[in-house]
Amino acid sequence: MFRVESARRRWFLPAAILLASSLLWADGLAAQNVLSRALQERIRENPHTTDADVEAGARVFRRSCSLCHGADGTGGDGPDLTRGVFRHGSSDAALFRNILTGIPNTGMGGIYQPDRSIWQVVSYVRSLSRGGGEEEVPGDPRRGRLLYMSRGSCSDCHRLNGSGGRIGPDLSDLGWRRAPEHIRASIAEPSAAIDGSYRTVEVRTESGAIVRGVLRNEDRFSIQLFDEFENLRSFQKAELTTIEKPEESLMPPLGSFFRGRDLDDLVAYLYSLRPE
Repeated sequence: MFRVESARRRWFLPAAILLASSLLWADGLAAQNVLSRALQERIRENPHTTDADVEAGARVFRRSCSLCHGADGTGGDGPDLTRGVFRHGSSDAALFRNILTGIPNTGMGGIYQPDRSIWQVVSYVRSLSRGGGEEEVPGDPRRGRLLYMSRGSCSDCHRLNGSGGRIGPDLSDLGWRRAPEHIRASIAEPSAAIDGSYRTVEVRTESGAIVRGVLRNEDRFSIQLFDEFENLRSFQKAELTTIEKPEESLMPPLGSFFRGRDLDDLVAYLYSLRPE
């Protein structure tokens, strides 16, 4: 009986913590809505659009947003903000709400700031626009699609609209998330800026076997990775002789595979990708 009750307590404690965390998050979101005059009064247009507001918004952006969206707004873990058109709404009111409260079912959380600061961030994001809409890029996306499918083994590692590998990032909505310059750099020098969700790890077992892949989870006693053959592997650290985390991507540089027109066409294709 003691063991059963102990097991139940061990199960209920994490569940209780998770529930409490969810309630706190919901309370925090409710507090944001209550404290925001702009949300209560449904203000539609940005009242803070001066040059000074843009500068103030840039400071908040660099502190709270640049980690995901890049220092220049061209994208990182979060989408490219320089086109002036946004997947979850492009009006001032939509941008305000998304910045303040976050976007459900995405990696974007809200910023707990006064209304004035949020509007200033909206002004700064507006200033990043390069004219609105999709950016014009050189290259033929139709030819780029053929290159993607036939050269460099891209689909072996990347998933696209439900097909392909899983070791690399899903590219189905890459055009929303990355600027053309970022896509080009990621092809030529993928190790220059590695997505935090795709950190490389290499472990050596006591038998001398080396397993390399993408880090999935790690605690004091164990480490889990998604290996190069798309197998989820788990190891006890006591059974490993070395654990290394090289600052390099599993994706090799592809500058020798795609150059000149070929690179332009591939970038044009990848930038054209949008959710179906």
